[in-house]
Amino acid sequence: MVSSISNALQKGEQILKSAGIKNYKIEAREILENLLKMSFEEIFIQKDMFLKKQIKELFFKGIYRRKIGEPIQYITKISHFYSRVLHISKGVLIPRPETEILVEKVLEVFAKKKNISCLDMCSGSGCIGVSLMLENSNFKQVVFVDKSKKAIDCCRKNLQTYNLLSKSNLILSTFFTKIPDRKFDLICCNPPYVSKNQYLSLENTVKLYEPKNALVSDNGGYSHIKKIAKESTNYLKKDAKIFFEVGIGQAKQAKEILFNLGYSDLVTYNDLNNIERIVAGKWKN
Repeated sequence: MVSSISNALQKGEQILKSAGIKNYKIEAREILENLLKMSFEEIFIQKDMFLKKQIKELFFKGIYRRKIGEPIQYITKISHFYSRVLHISKGVLIPRPETEILVEKVLEVFAKKKNISCLDMCSGSGCIGVSLMLENSNFKQVVFVDKSKKAIDCCRKNLQTYNLLSKSNLILSTFFTKIPDRKFDLICCNPPYVSKNQYLSLENTVKLYEPKNALVSDNGGYSHIKKIAKESTNYLKKDAKIFFEVGIGQAKQAKEILFNLGYSDLVTYNDLNNIERIVAGKWKN
């Protein structure tokens, strides 16, 4: 059956609404916009245009995927982060609003520094390092490190999109195993920090679709934080900074981990819900 843009959208919206999708209108539109490579305004103007059979089938396939719980970002292959559009693919953690706080605070701390070198550990899509370079041209080089090839490939696409490859180095590595012997002004990290018990209570949209190894950490969620903080001491310049995103209720222990390793000037930053989400410190040795 032939469908116009408006008819297909209405049907898609109804399906998502009946499935309990909160933003059903926006998400149905995003799926169609992505397929047609058209803006909302263009779709509105051409709402009576008939959809090709292939586009219609792909649209309702996307609607069905969303209906059963797959994140919209994996369907459209688009994630919005720090007012920009990033490529995202299955097997790569979807960037969260909390991570934008890390970017914001790093930019504040490094606002006056020149020629900044940065290591983005557990880089995933590259959302942190990409945003830092785009917001502040003094980030002259960022090294992106992840143990997932899917994440490294996704990060590379985002760097290509924003013409940042020449300022970047991508390394497929478990922690610091393959990192060259050099020192950085900044190491930032959004590590896995969900405990195994916490993971069991996460929503199915997370558990069934997002990579578990990018979420879960041993020792109550602190294993990655502790290991990265310890190994980072070999890669930080004197007075360099380290920034971690942490889970709810983890800031106090994360600060203790940093303090016991010799970091100083420890601070925490809250997210928009007034929850301590970012822990930062200075390396003085």
